[in-house]
Amino acid sequence: MRLLLPILLAFVLPAALCGCHTTQPTTAAPPEHAAPAPAPPGKKQPHDLATRDNALALLDDLLGDEKKVSLILIIKRESSELHLLVKQISETAGEGEKLLKQTTPKSATRQLGLPPGETATREAIAKTKKHLLLSSKDAEFEFQLLLTQEQALSYGRHLAQVAAENEPQPGRARDFANLSSRLKQLEDRVLAMLRKH
Repeated sequence: MRLLLPILLAFVLPAALCGCHTTQPTTAAPPEHAAPAPAPPGKKQPHDLATRDNALALLDDLLGDEKKVSLILIIKRESSELHLLVKQISETAGEGEKLLKQTTPKSATRQLGLPPGETATREAIAKTKKHLLLSSKDAEFEFQLLLTQEQALSYGRHLAQVAAENEPQPGRARDFANLSSRLKQLEDRVLAMLRKH
């Protein structure tokens, strides 16, 4: 147990429990992904591939962290209801990450594009939330964990929705929309548990 704690602190809590990833910013999207010109009146706005790629990169990052969230269960006690929910969040995130790796060009998952101020702010939020989770117990721990998961799931479902709206291939767009829907269902369950606290 003592050997696991430093690993959890270093790799799981700072990002997975707050929905904020602290990856350094990358270079801007290549020119071929530049924002399209506005559509003429009455015509549908064309898909913005740069927006899709950035949303997918952020989503891939988030899901990679969220699939590890169940590791917190090793060092903290919680109700069986929360235990089951956290396990399902981890499983859904893992399945979503696998979907992105199967359907998304590698270049799309590298366009994080976070400015330094955003990166520093996310790191500060992660540090604060890590402290709250580790210093709390029982009902307060469950409340803090649920809060972090609500934020992460809300962010994730909106990223998947934006990716779906900007994906020109209908099959992929459906996959991203379905992932958004699954994350929304989990978010609704988290909110229902929060209302009980």
